[in-house]
Amino acid sequence: MVFITIAIYNVGELTVTIFLTFKQRHGLYFYSLLVATWGIVPYTLGFFFKFYDIPMPPMLYLTLIAVGWPMMVTGQSVVLYSRLHLIYRTTADKGRWVLYMIIINAIICHIPTSTLTYGSNSSNPAPFIKPYMIYEKVQVTIFFIQEVIISGLYVHKTFQILRSEGGIRGRNARRVMNHLIFVNIVVILLDVTLISLEYAEYYNVQVVYKAAVYSIKLKMEFAILNRL
Repeated sequence: MVFITIAIYNVGELTVTIFLTFKQRHGLYFYSLLVATWGIVPYTLGFFFKFYDIPMPPMLYLTLIAVGWPMMVTGQSVVLYSRLHLIYRTTADKGRWVLYMIIINAIICHIPTSTLTYGSNSSNPAPFIKPYMIYEKVQVTIFFIQEVIISGLYVHKTFQILRSEGGIRGRNARRVMNHLIFVNIVVILLDVTLISLEYAEYYNVQVVYKAAVYSIKLKMEFAILNRL
């Protein structure tokens, strides 16, 4: 319940922050922030209804989870992708393969996972439960690697900038770049805790902790945005 409360509270705070921060409300960055933020709500409510035995058809809370999960997770990756231009002067090549990676991973992860989720909660769940538990780990690992790669691009480029242009950019710019490195490292560490819970088989904790983590990562996104 604590993680659910944190996630929902952060969604409210993030929504206000997004609309106060963006004077021109358009573009991929703005919309991906909204999608990633609002996707936390159906995902979290779906598990709340499931775990607390709220009387409703299982299809309803499963659909909330199936809709919220890709919005929250792939939405987060699109947020990172759309911010690449803030660090890289020319992002055409890197942006293209990062975008392809996000699209391919979304297809190979979300579709099978959603199918197995419905199957494992059907009237005949036995054939689906074991494949679901296996694929759940696979997709969490894939998304972990994906976000590490994208975050790694920022950290790598930031080190290059600090090393080659530190004297030109001055102390304030160096502090900004150090802050960027720190935030991206914290994001990676949050992902490590998430994947650790997954492999430790703490499923009920992991799925709601995931919502809290993704809401925190979005708040840290503004910590980066406000310094760039």
